[in-house]
Amino acid sequence: MPQDPAPWRDRFHFEYAPVLREISALLRLQTLNSRKIASPKTILIVNCCLIGDFVVSLPAIAEFLREHPHAETDLIVSPTLAPLAQKLRGIRSVYSAQTVFRRGAEQAVSGRALNSSYDLVVVLRLSGPARELLASASYKSIHTCLFPLLRYGLHLAFSPSRHAKQLADFAFEVFGKSGPRLHRIDACELFDFSQVAAPGKPAGRIVLVHTGSGSPLYLWPAAKWVQLLESLQDQKDLSFVFVGGSEDEARTFREISLRTSLPLRSYIRQYDILQLVMLMRASRLFIGVDSGPRHLAHLVGLPSVCLLGPGPKSFQPLSDQATVIDVNECRRCSTFYCPYTPRCVEMISVEAVARACRFRLGHSLVAPPAS
Repeated sequence: MPQDPAPWRDRFHFEYAPVLREISALLRLQTLNSRKIASPKTILIVNCCLIGDFVVSLPAIAEFLREHPHAETDLIVSPTLAPLAQKLRGIRSVYSAQTVFRRGAEQAVSGRALNSSYDLVVVLRLSGPARELLASASYKSIHTCLFPLLRYGLHLAFSPSRHAKQLADFAFEVFGKSGPRLHRIDACELFDFSQVAAPGKPAGRIVLVHTGSGSPLYLWPAAKWVQLLESLQDQKDLSFVFVGGSEDEARTFREISLRTSLPLRSYIRQYDILQLVMLMRASRLFIGVDSGPRHLAHLVGLPSVCLLGPGPKSFQPLSDQATVIDVNECRRCSTFYCPYTPRCVEMISVEAVARACRFRLGHSLVAPPAS
């Protein structure tokens, strides 16, 4: 692959840099001698992370909750995740604190103080605000992700991206588990959706489209999105619905809408994460780049097609109805830096994505729940 003349800064994956603040917060919280409690009665799990990290941590959390069925367990997550986390079975209370990434959607925080004391605190992911919230409570024992996170970071730094350890395995390690673990989960067993109203939805078979990402390295050109949607017109009764939570995604939707005569609908910045999950449960296909909504589709078993970019392949699908398209064959692909300005996603052809979409639409094992 030829060297790209673009500025050197475009070759770094800066989206990982905020994790350094997480390590700083963990160091301030770390204790060398943590008391072990065999049967804790009150537990707090701290998991202030982004959507994808949260989803892949759920198998470990679910196993931990099954092992402590009689404990009263609270959870701290990012404000974005709170509406969904509140539906987790086995969780007493959910609190929120910003992540180290400080995304715009995290502005609204709960402001509530924690319950006064806990037997055990388990820290999966931490931030400064979460550490400050934790200071409002007392606890007998604490187990943090500091050493697993440092080991995981070293692994990513020196391993080829395709051999990266799965982040789901990292979550199990924080809970003291090792070896092969079961990563598949049933969202309906894990969450209680019984009292959640179904969202309004367009007629036809809903195809959710998500064009945005936290990094420009993972974006697919708008022109290719237009070509893809128009190429799927041979599939009958499709309703294309764009989802997301940023102004960049809304801007991309407007650009795509101007380039095609297809009737497109946008729910961007209209649904919170729980409403999006409910919409996914009523949809037939998800198409998107590597980002949080992709993992939500995996969580609910929605057939999906994901366009994968550079960096570690540490987020394996939690669903066997996921198709991942990755054309990056560069052996020098790493976690933090690319010697070439990455254009991996741009290299993905419209034909490849369209072929995967037709396959998933024709072989969907998931039907929308009855209204």
